Amino acid sequence: MVETVDKNELQTEVSTRIDNTSPGGVVGTLGYMSPEQVDSKPVDYRSDIFTFGIVLYEMLAWQRAFPQRDTLREMLHSIVKEDPPSLSELNAQVPPALAKVVERCLEKEPENRFQSTRDLAFALEALSGASTISQPEPGAAPPVIEKSTSSASNASVAAVADAVVAAPARPARRLLPFFIGALVLVCVSSLITFFIGRRAGKTPPASYQQLTFRRGTIWNARFAPDGRTIVYSATWSGNAIDIFSTRTEGTESRSLALPNADVLAVSSTGEAAILLNRRYLGWFISRGTLARVSLSGGAPRELLEDVQEADWSPDGTQLAIVRWVEGRNRLEYPIGKVLYETNGYLSHPRISPRGDQVAFMDHQVTYDNRGQVIVIDTSGNKKVLTGELQSSEGLAWSPAGDEVWFTASKAGEAFALYAVTQSGAERLVARVPVYLMLHDISRDGRVLLMRYSQPADIFGLPPGETKERELSWLEIGEVRDLSADGKTFLVDYQGEGSGLNYTIYLARTDGSPAIRLGEGSARALSPDGKWVLSVLNTPPQLVLLPTGAGEARRLERHGIEQYSFKGNWLPDGKRIIFLAREPGQGWRFYIQDIEGGSPRSIPSEGVTATGYGLLVSPGGKLVTGADAKGTPTLYSLEGGAPRSIPGLESGDNVVRWSADGRSLYVAQEQSIPIKVYRLDLSTGRKDLLKEVMPTDTAGIFWPNSIIVTPDGRGYVYKLQRLLCDLYLVEGLK
Repeated sequence: MVETVDKNELQTEVSTRIDNTSPGGVVGTLGYMSPEQVDSKPVDYRSDIFTFGIVLYEMLAWQRAFPQRDTLREMLHSIVKEDPPSLSELNAQVPPALAKVVERCLEKEPENRFQSTRDLAFALEALSGASTISQPEPGAAPPVIEKSTSSASNASVAAVADAVVAAPARPARRLLPFFIGALVLVCVSSLITFFIGRRAGKTPPASYQQLTFRRGTIWNARFAPDGRTIVYSATWSGNAIDIFSTRTEGTESRSLALPNADVLAVSSTGEAAILLNRRYLGWFISRGTLARVSLSGGAPRELLEDVQEADWSPDGTQLAIVRWVEGRNRLEYPIGKVLYETNGYLSHPRISPRGDQVAFMDHQVTYDNRGQVIVIDTSGNKKVLTGELQSSEGLAWSPAGDEVWFTASKAGEAFALYAVTQSGAERLVARVPVYLMLHDISRDGRVLLMRYSQPADIFGLPPGETKERELSWLEIGEVRDLSADGKTFLVDYQGEGSGLNYTIYLARTDGSPAIRLGEGSARALSPDGKWVLSVLNTPPQLVLLPTGAGEARRLERHGIEQYSFKGNWLPDGKRIIFLAREPGQGWRFYIQDIEGGSPRSIPSEGVTATGYGLLVSPGGKLVTGADAKGTPTLYSLEGGAPRSIPGLESGDNVVRWSADGRSLYVAQEQSIPIKVYRLDLSTGRKDLLKEVMPTDTAGIFWPNSIIVTPDGRGYVYKLQRLLCDLYLVEGLK
C-alpha cells in the first residue's frame, strides 16, 4: 500500500513555498530562492519562475530540489552551482516533456528560463497528451516544508493536494490521460494563482503620459469617440478660455476655433456640449449658455441659459444638465425632468454606461467643494455612496458601470483617486503626492487625470508704506477680512492637513508669521479686533475665536440648519449678522446677541447666499446682499424695503463700506488687472481708486479677492492660481 499523506498538511506546505519569497536581495525561504537572490543580484519575474519550478519539482519527485545541508554556505552553494537530481531518475513515470519544462524553470541563468509566464503556461498546456505519471514508491516520505501564514494560492494548492493524494499508486493505462490532463490543469491553475498571489501589491505601476505642456488652467477634458483624440478647455498663459484637441500619440494641441467656450462633454457621435458666455463663479463652477457643436466643424447651436454642467447619454441623443433656477441648483435628465435639487450646488454629472442613472457630487455649502458622491436613477431613486468628503472634484463611471470613480480629499489627507460601488464599498485606486482631478475614463479603461497646484499669492500695502509686501501663507488660503487700521487680516487655510472644517490664521501686514487661531472658516474680525466670527460646517455651528488669550465660544443654533459663507459684526461689537436657513425655509438674514439668546430673522425674503458680501454700513442700518435673481441689493436692518445698488456692473464685487457710509468700494476681480472703484450710492458714479497688475498672469483665476481699509489707503489682495497638466493614465485597476 501507498503511505497515506495528509492533504491539508500538503496544502499548507506547498502554499508556504509559493508565497514566502520576496524579490530583491537575500530574502525568502532558504532552499526556495533563485540563484540571483542568493547572489543579491537584481531579480524580476524570472526569479519567481525558478521558485515555481522548485514547487513543481517537489510535486513530481516528492523530495526537495535543494535538500537541507549542514551549513548555510553549503546550502547557498547548492542553489547557485548544483542541479537537482533528474526527475526521470527519481520517477520514471514523469513524461520527458514535463521533466524538460521543470528543468527549464530551474536554469541557473535567468535568460535560459522561460521568459514569460505566458510561455510557461503554454508549455504546460501542451502536455495534455502526455502518457504517464505515478506516485513514488511505497514508503517514500513527502518533503518537510516549513509553515507559512500566507494563503494567496490556497485554492490552487488545495487542488494540487487533492490530485496527488487521490491518485492511485498504479493508475490504469486508460485513465492515464485523465490524470495527466488533471495534473497539467492543476499546474496551470497553480501557476496563474501563484503569480497573482506573489505579485499582489507588486502590480506593474500605471503609466502616466503627459498630454499638455503649457502654463495655465485646464477646466474640462473628455475622450472623443475614437478614444485617441482628447478634447479639453483651458486658459493658457493668461489668455481667454479656449477649446483644444490633442492626440494620445502626440505632444501638441490645436485650437478648435471656439474661443471663450468651455467644453462640457463629448457624445458618442462626435458632438460636443459646450458653455458659451461663460461666467466663472468659484472653484470649477461656471454658468452660461449651453450649446451643441460638431467636432468636425460648424457653428454652435444655443440650447439653454443658466446652465452649469452637462453630460451626454451613451447614444448621444439626450443631455443631463445642472442649472440654476430661482437660486437653487438642479439636476435634470433629460432636459426638463428634474431629478434632484439643492440649496448648495451640484457638480460633475455623469450618465451611466447603460443610460439609466446619473452619478454626481452634491455640495451642500455654496462654493465649498466639500461634498458626497450620489447616484440617482431616472425615477428619482437616490443612493448616497460616500460620506462627506473634505474636497471633491472629478467623477466618472467605470467602463462596466459597476463602480463610480472619483477624486477627493478626506480630512487631513491629500487628493486621491477612489472607486465606490453602488453598495458603498469603497477602495483606493491611486494616491500620489500631488492634487488630482479625474476628468474621464475611456471604454477600454484608460483614464484622463489632471495634476494641479493651487498656490495663493497674497500681497498687501501696510499703513504708512508705499510699497507692497508679499504676505503669502501656506499654499491654499482665502483672505477673509482686514482690520480697519490695515494691520491685521484673516486667512482661511484649506489645503492638506487643514481638517474637515479648515483652519483660521491671523496674519499681520508687517510680514510677521501668522498665528493659528483654530478650526473653522473665518467671517469677520470684531470691531475691537479681539474676536473672529467663524463657521463650522460639520456640524453647522457659529464659533467666536479669541485673537489673544481666552477660550472659543460656541453660539447656540436654535433651529438653524445651515450657515452660508456670509457673516459679520454689527458696529456695537455685541451682535452678529449672518445668512442662514431653517429647515424647509429659504435663506434669510439673522441677528444674534453674542451673550446668548435666539437668532432673530429680519425681513429678507428672496435673499440668496451668492455674491455681494454681507457688509454692514457704519451706522448699522443697511447690509449688502443679493436677491433671488442675483441682483446686488441693500437690505434695511430697521424694516425698510430693499433697494438695488445703483451703478454696479456685471462682475463688480462689493468689498467694503467707506468710513462715511456714503460709498461702497467695489472691485472687478475676475479679470486682470484687478480694479477697485469708489461707488457713490447717491449718484451711482464710480471712480477708479487703484489697479493691481501682477507680472506673471499664468494660471490666475477667480476667486481672486481684494479688501481695502475704510479710508481706501491700505489693502490686502489674493491672487489664486491653478496650474494644471493633463495626463493619460493606463494600468489603473
